[in-house]
Amino acid sequence: MFLTDAQRLVGALLAPLPLAAFMARLAEGRAYKIDGPGDPARIALLGAEPGELLLGHHAHLADRLTFHAIAPSGPPPAIGPAPDERAFRDRIAAFHARGYSVRFPELRPLSPPLDRTARAFEVLLHQPVSASAFWSRSALRAPVHYDEHDIVAVQLRGTKTWHLSQGPSPLCTGWQSIPGPLPMLGAAISVTMRPGDVLYVPRGLPHTVDGAGESLHVAIGFTPLTVRDAVIALVDQLSESERGFRATIGGDLALRLLRGEAAGLMPPVANAVTKLREAAGSAPYFAAALQRRSARAIGALDGFSAQPDAPAIGLDTELRPRDLAFCHLSANADTIDLSYPGGHIYVHRGAQESLVYIINAHRFRVRDIPGAIADDVRLALADRLLRAGYLEIVPG
Repeated sequence: MFLTDAQRLVGALLAPLPLAAFMARLAEGRAYKIDGPGDPARIALLGAEPGELLLGHHAHLADRLTFHAIAPSGPPPAIGPAPDERAFRDRIAAFHARGYSVRFPELRPLSPPLDRTARAFEVLLHQPVSASAFWSRSALRAPVHYDEHDIVAVQLRGTKTWHLSQGPSPLCTGWQSIPGPLPMLGAAISVTMRPGDVLYVPRGLPHTVDGAGESLHVAIGFTPLTVRDAVIALVDQLSESERGFRATIGGDLALRLLRGEAAGLMPPVANAVTKLREAAGSAPYFAAALQRRSARAIGALDGFSAQPDAPAIGLDTELRPRDLAFCHLSANADTIDLSYPGGHIYVHRGAQESLVYIINAHRFRVRDIPGAIADDVRLALADRLLRAGYLEIVPG
């Protein structure tokens, strides 16, 4: 997926709000609604019959469900594998009959339109993106809570009213190890969602929802780059070049903490912070640190399947990127790191022109790969990307 494809897909989801405006507003930490009643592309993120799609995937979903309700009429059914689709349907019906809203996680493999939309967010954000659905069939109110990721909620069926703290969000996240008090809604705004409407909810913002009848929405979750992420990227970059960042200082940590002597570890840390401050003041160093952070983040994304048994290719074989493939290039003096969802491919800098051509071409013949390389190197480079699953052979 090329950057322009990702911009088009996410832009269509957010219209009429311009994509650039959405990205700028991510820093505000406030919820807002994007009206799109009846938008067919949004409503079809889980296909023509989203309920049937969910019920038809018992093998993938049955032991992953979660649920919520403030005042259910009975205890929830047990969570676990379902022997067949009928048993899964009965379980979901029991949840709904007792007033629970059911959450169906990890939906990307089940719906190509949703997977493409989530991948487009990953291309833009260089961060992992999840997708879940929430389905209820009776009056309900969810407990006041907050999510640990930003959420773009798309209403698919029915109506639902969200009650959201007026914000801005405190931006609570999952890495905080000690839970705080239960979230309080406080002064709130209410937003009614109808099929095709989109709602952005920043991470950490307290909210709850009301439903009067059947309602089904998709939640696309992500965390944009944070200041913490950028600082960690700088620390990682410094750790590659500065031995002091890799040095051991706390071999006796347990004893020091017990005795209240942790201050003895401060001098090398203070020295590292001084170097960190210097690095944060260098625009080229900062940019390089973010490049390497993106390489690691993209390589760690859920990938597409490799093709170790791909057929042999020749100079006239025509290739193209797979539908959800994208990559990021970073390099040192000798080696290029092509990171893609699921892994990395390392290529000598002498093949830079050839590699850049491949990742920017919508389709190409192997013999057309430019660069001062021999044909056997062209074949080897193309074959490596093919077997990794990044490229595919253009049919017939």
